[in-house]
Amino acid sequence: MMSNGNSSKSQVFLMEFICVILFFALCAALCLNVFVKADGMSRKGQEINEALVLAQSMAESIKVMESPSHEFISAEAEQISNGKYMVKVKDSVQDDILQVNIHVYHDEDSKEKICTLTVKKYLPGEV
Repeated sequence: MMSNGNSSKSQVFLMEFICVILFFALCAALCLNVFVKADGMSRKGQEINEALVLAQSMAESIKVMESPSHEFISAEAEQISNGKYMVKVKDSVQDDILQVNIHVYHDEDSKEKICTLTVKKYLPGEV
């Protein structure tokens, strides 16, 4: 009679132990998923930050130009572009105001913009 009770207790203990192991495995899988998503968000944030630094660099270059021309702005964009990111610009002049839209892409073939920055500069008497 006594061995039957011990057998029953060991089976209950074994079932409880298996449930605990499954619970910890599930928690570990969830934690791993959270860390993977956090890493992805961190990489995306870093990418946006690097693209904004390029766009800001281009904007500052335009601001310090005395008389920026379309050719000079385009050449500056090509110079600022690196192998990882592509800077494209679209400029227009209206009422003595130069407006330049700076777009940063992943690379030359990419259609997805990472960021866009608009710069305006007053050009007195240069129209």
